[in-house]
Amino acid sequence: MANQRSLFAIDLDYEELKVFYTGSKNRVQVTAHDGRSINLPWAMLQPYLTTSGIKGRFLIRYTQEGKLLRLDKLD
Repeated sequence: MANQRSLFAIDLDYEELKVFYTGSKNRVQVTAHDGRSINLPWAMLQPYLTTSGIKGRFLIRYTQEGKLLRLDKLD
């Protein structure tokens, strides 16, 4: 069975991300370009955090069962 992949864009400023540091949230909900709703663990996006937040287009790869394999920033 082939792995799945989806593209999505995200634009969250640093203030919007504070909820993840307070512990009140640990998952991020995004909508892929194909309309799918994707629920990501905050830890997958955390490496892309800058002083201005998280912005850019990403490619996520996952199994057919929905297990997250990899997240790559495209720009």
